[in-house]
Amino acid sequence: MRVCVISFKECWQEPDGTWHSTGGFPMQMRAIGSLFDDMTLLVVAVPRASGGSPLPSGAEVIPLPSPSGEDLQRKLSVVRHLADHLSLMRRHVLRADVVHTPLPGDLALLGFLTGAAHRRRLLVRYGGSWERTSESTAMNSVTRMLMRALAGRRNVMLATGAGGGQPAPGIHWMFTTAVSSDEVKAIQPDLQRARAVPLRVAYAGRLSSEKGVRYLIDALGILHRRVGAPPVALTLLGGGSERRELEQQACEQGVTDLVCFRGQVGRTELLQELLRSDLCVLPSLTESFCKARLDAMLCGVPVVTTPVGFGRALIGPDGERGWLVPPKRADLLADRLAAVAVEPSDYSSLRTRCRRFAENYTVEAWARAIGEICSSQWRMRLVNGKLLP
Repeated sequence: MRVCVISFKECWQEPDGTWHSTGGFPMQMRAIGSLFDDMTLLVVAVPRASGGSPLPSGAEVIPLPSPSGEDLQRKLSVVRHLADHLSLMRRHVLRADVVHTPLPGDLALLGFLTGAAHRRRLLVRYGGSWERTSESTAMNSVTRMLMRALAGRRNVMLATGAGGGQPAPGIHWMFTTAVSSDEVKAIQPDLQRARAVPLRVAYAGRLSSEKGVRYLIDALGILHRRVGAPPVALTLLGGGSERRELEQQACEQGVTDLVCFRGQVGRTELLQELLRSDLCVLPSLTESFCKARLDAMLCGVPVVTTPVGFGRALIGPDGERGWLVPPKRADLLADRLAAVAVEPSDYSSLRTRCRRFAENYTVEAWARAIGEICSSQWRMRLVNGKLLP
């Protein structure tokens, strides 16, 4: 069984020939690849960057031309190179038994349609918010409509989340994660560690508008101007198009000395930084089942986040594994940061609950759950973690 993965994920080749990428993508591709005999990865080739992890060593990596620009300019770039993209995708789709596409994304959507046109088995994952939010686009709606229309039989459709029932007929909820079983064994946080002064707050993720980081910096500004407010220091882990704007915002708020922009970091550096943190704040405006929340909890770090994207399912009742604040409410976020810094609490028990929750959500468990759905729907056997006809 050969799987062909078509993704818009940006990847680069190191001097030794290995391909790398950022975030949880490399680990998730290793997990998906473990279900099959062979894997081909069609990804966007970009210049060499820092803070990445290697793609699966046994996978055949095929670079797609990188679309240029953002938003409308990017869409026009994809259209200009449409014939080249489709030709390359078709060639590898025809060699595959299964086509896997992580959506949403322009090139992944083309791969989805190419696989469907050539009647290959589809394994489709929608990683954004399945429910419509203020950040949803027309293309998001079209993508979800196509998934609903093609769900069932040969086509396995997964929506990232943890809701009850099904998101739509023939579509299954599926959590997402970047936590490995090896990390569960290797990462042993000091669950008895007291909160630091100033409170060490971390953000992990892209620096882009939908992540709501500007509201976090606004909250720091509110605390900075509030008489008697506890000190808070923020570390931003990640890169993105909004970095320069956020740096300017920190300057305008007078909190430049309290905000550290670390940029894109590798997995090891990310976890080490989280191990030093007291709180992880993820003020997203739109989200699915956020991997960074689990990364923080693996390190025994409670999370402040918004209710979007199954925030409540991950956090539990306020104080269970963290706290929820409404999106775009910097004032309430500032209040929560101040409360976490000074209110009496059994912080070691809080850290322990976070850690135990994250231990249940590994990429190995994720692959096993996906494999079970595929084996049932495709009427195959799942033997030692591999799909067999």
